[in-house]
Amino acid sequence: MNRRGVLILFAAALAFTLCGCAQKKISRANSVIQLEFWNGFSGPDGTTMERIVREFNAKHPNIRVRMQIIPWGTYYDKATLGLAFGGAPDVFVVHADRLPEYADRLVLYDMGELIETGGLDESDFMPRPWNAGAWNGKHYAIPLDCHPIGLYYNTELFKKVGIVDEAGRAKPPTNLEEFLDAAHKLTIDTNGDGRPDQWGYVFTWFRTNYYTYLSQFGGDLLTSDGRESALNSDAAKRSLNLMREIIYQRHVAPGPEGQDAWIGFLTGKVGMALEGIYMLSSLEGQKNLKFAGAPCPVFGDKPGAWANSHMLVMPAKIDPAKRDAAWLFIKYLSDNSLAWAKGGQVPVRKSILNSSEFSSLSVQYEFSKQLPYINYMPSSISLNQALPFFDAAVEAVLCNMKSADDALSEADRRIDEVMNRQ
Repeated sequence: MNRRGVLILFAAALAFTLCGCAQKKISRANSVIQLEFWNGFSGPDGTTMERIVREFNAKHPNIRVRMQIIPWGTYYDKATLGLAFGGAPDVFVVHADRLPEYADRLVLYDMGELIETGGLDESDFMPRPWNAGAWNGKHYAIPLDCHPIGLYYNTELFKKVGIVDEAGRAKPPTNLEEFLDAAHKLTIDTNGDGRPDQWGYVFTWFRTNYYTYLSQFGGDLLTSDGRESALNSDAAKRSLNLMREIIYQRHVAPGPEGQDAWIGFLTGKVGMALEGIYMLSSLEGQKNLKFAGAPCPVFGDKPGAWANSHMLVMPAKIDPAKRDAAWLFIKYLSDNSLAWAKGGQVPVRKSILNSSEFSSLSVQYEFSKQLPYINYMPSSISLNQALPFFDAAVEAVLCNMKSADDALSEADRRIDEVMNRQ
């Protein structure tokens, strides 16, 4: 969040603390409680959520949920303004990595008592997504899902080069050795001019790709206390140098210049890519593409995968009647998150993850295997201000403009400057 947004949130918290004047009045028509639900689900996931909301409204005639979809590019600005000056929704979505900005300014409702008495069992949630809803000892959010990064691979290309198991099925790599072997076999230069017409692998979103590699080598963006940068570390350099090596020494992935990485995979010209479960719908809509999903290979010292979650929250100043209705709606969304998962997400309720119906969702099921070791970005109110320097460092190295040592050293210094302004 930019500095202006942080100041607005601070002003909102102060206003709530002094007089609660930003609270809007309850809207009722014929004793029906009206709830405003905001999210950024502007793609196919929006259609899925609209269907779930309609089902909730049909089953709860005394509650009427009206959903407003706001593109993520402007979503947080609008949510911030609504919280500060009135007109905030009654239930809204916040990504796990943005939650600290809002929770720290006391503009979110503490759900602790509702959780204790309201029918959601903490033990039924996977621990890491559940814990991502907490800040400074209070629980402000219920995780609707998890969207981890994972390995997508082209099963047809795998079979053509003989990367198969005993049953003749495409066999995804599980470690660095298998990954590099597969990437070499899948990289095909038919003209011999050094410009392959088929690549074994491609880097997609640098942020999520690097954070996955970084976490596997035991590194992180910030120190464990969240106060300083941790990028000037051996783990950060080893992981970023491996990514650079895959492009410039191994020659099994193209350089970033002039490449639309995801289009390459979509069109069958790339064998493997790391991307989020949220990209599943684009793959399913691609005619004649034969693909599958698997957990990220272990490139480093331990398994790890970048992840984020859509968290369900309420504003701090909410009328008790609306709060109870909103809590009922939040529970409904959580209880029915299998329907949400079918639209291209990973649920976080153990009872759903262990169901036979979920196991039939092959890609979601494979990506869900990573839930015990997913890695969220560090919890920090300044994360959004630090990420541009993180991104710039990765881009500079993968574009062969700087060494990993130089790029990470500069990012480390600049991020420390950000953290010192807290």
